[in-house]
Order: sequence, then structure tokens, then C-alpha cells
Amino acid sequence: MSIVAYLTEAKRMPRLSSTEPKGPSTRCTVEYLDEGGANFVFRLLPEHKHALPDAISGKLLRLRKDLPHVQSAQEQIRSFEQNFKPLFPAENLIGHGLVSLDDGIATYLTRAWRSLDRPAHRARDFLPLDEKYGLLVTDMTPQAGEVLLQLKPKWLAQSPHAPADASRCRTCALRAQRASVQLRTATDTQQCCPLALVSGKEEDRKRAATALTKDTQLFDYLVNDAQPLLHSLRNHQQQLDAGGILSNGDAAVVNNMCKAMTLRDCTLFLKRSGSNIEARLGDLDLKLPKRLGKWRAVERCLIDDGWYTNTEIQEFRVEETICLLSQ
Repeated sequence: MSIVAYLTEAKRMPRLSSTEPKGPSTRCTVEYLDEGGANFVFRLLPEHKHALPDAISGKLLRLRKDLPHVQSAQEQIRSFEQNFKPLFPAENLIGHGLVSLDDGIATYLTRAWRSLDRPAHRARDFLPLDEKYGLLVTDMTPQAGEVLLQLKPKWLAQSPHAPADASRCRTCALRAQRASVQLRTATDTQQCCPLALVSGKEEDRKRAATALTKDTQLFDYLVNDAQPLLHSLRNHQQQLDAGGILSNGDAAVVNNMCKAMTLRDCTLFLKRSGSNIEARLGDLDLKLPKRLGKWRAVERCLIDDGWYTNTEIQEFRVEETICLLSQ
């Protein structure tokens, strides 16, 4: 699915138009690439093999969904720059930039979706027709000869509320609980314990990397060179939520908790081009306090129903073999 659009370079920000504007512009194709729970992602492709303007070269277009819990593009970039950009080196982050949209872009894309085979559970997600901005984000799509690994590091440290005798970490406990109700997310399919990914023992890290990739260079990168970035991610998770999700606090405490939960659900993109590996963290859209009730309910379930200790009711009990704590 794709539409034709026109890109105009400007000092303040580039503009994407559905009709050809007056003055210089680049005709391009906006092509659907993927979507998640909050955003759509599109490729911007030049027509007739012409080069795209520098402002959008190497970028993907990300447009928010018309859902009440999703912030506008302006709010997303403001939140990213305030809360997460200062935490990591620029080369380890998916870059963000604004692009303005004319009134016709969302309408044309929505019409084009009629012929698109989208995931059934996303079929009722659409674009807000009055959105004036989108985001240009670093394109990590692999080209010919390149290899891309996407993974969610998740909770790189144990939950502060987990029992002292836990045989599962927070991520592995939730994986087991979801399996009991026949739910399996992309994170669950990784079959990897986050604690092993940052373990001080090389054999633990190797076991985790084996579950994530068969590419030998990416494997070595995860075991060794990725450790400073992963440890930095873990440290920020812990510092922002030292008391745990069940603790009470003022607005500042809740805001830090939301930052920590964002960092516990971000994506690590590893792209190998020959012997060079590019590592960037993405999906850093600040989670909102309205989700606090859900997070607390999940934590209470994992504690009270024995998922942390692998003492869940016999009907659902499966001996834990993946979590580092069970080794």
C-alpha cells in the first residue's frame, strides 16, 4: 500500500503534501512498512531513483494512531528530548525529527488501507485526520547484505517487590503467567532471560545470545561490546524506579516510574553491515500514569499467584528452565 506525496525542504522542518505545492519539491512514494500498538511506520521512496533530500534521507515516517493514550508527534518528540535523549549517546538512539503534514495525507493513506492486509487486532486503528505533524526516525531497515536484530531487553534487573526466594525474574515470571492463558508476545518468543543478558558470567551471556541470534558477529557483539549500553539501560531502569511499582509517591516519583517502565519496554536495534554493527534504542515514547493501575495489578498477580517462585497452581505449573534465577 502506498500513495504519492511531495516533499518540500524548509529551514524549520520539511513538509509532506498530498498535492504538488508551488515551488521546488520532490515527488515520492509513502509506503506502509509496519505498525505497533501506538504508531504506523512508512518508508519514503523517491520516484525514478532520484535521491531524497538530505533532511529525510535515511529516515522512516512515523505517524501516531488515533487512540486516546497516544501522544501527538509534537508531544512525543518533546518528551523524548526531555526524558531520554540525555541518558544515552546519540549514536545509540533512534533519532527523532518533526515533519509537517498537509490535511490530505492522512485521508489518502486511510483510503489506501482498504486493500491492505493488516493484523486483525489492528484493523480498527487509523490515523487522526487532523494530525499536523509526523516524526522522521532513523531507518534501521536492513539493505542487501545487512542483518538486523530487534530485541526487547525488558527488565534487566529484578523487580524490587519480587520474593527473596524467586526462581524467576520479572520478565520470565510474566512470560510464564501469560503462557497459562495462551498468550505469547514477541518478547516471549525470544526465550531469553534479561538477567542472563547482562550477567557478569560470560557463559550466561552466551546462553542468552544463543537464544537471540544465529549471526556469529551479532552474537559476539551481544556477549561483549553491547554490555556498556545494556548496563547503562539497566542502571537507568533501577535509578528511576528504586522503590518498585507498588510503592507510593508524589508526581515526580510517578513520572520517574513511567520513565523506568518505558525503558523496560524499549527496543534495541542491532544492524550489521559487514563487520560494522550499529546499535540504537527505539520505542522510547513515555508511558503515561494512567497505566499505573494495570502495572500494579500485574505485579500483585505475579507475587500472590506464585509466578515469581514457580509455585503457581499445579494446573499451570511448568518447571522454569529459561530464567537465570532457576539455573
